[in-house]
Amino acid sequence: GAGAVAAPGPAAGSRFCWRSPAITGGAVLKITHEAIANHLGTHREVITRMLRYFQTEGLVRLARGTVELLDQARLRRLGEADGA
Repeated sequence: GAGAVAAPGPAAGSRFCWRSPAITGGAVLKITHEAIANHLGTHREVITRMLRYFQTEGLVRLARGTVELLDQARLRRLGEADGA
């Protein structure tokens, strides 16, 4: 309805993850789920669910305030899946 925030798909989340090391210089992103949500224009809960899914798939490891990228190649492929 009015005022609803569209949830980004996994491709948008994975693109954010694999592009971020170029910005931060490493595979461990020191960033909160809230900051990722703000960047992608969605809610923290949506990002938390997406990152937990990525973790179960072995793509990332989550810790408080960090997202460690375990499989950047797969994240890149997923991010490119929608043609972006």
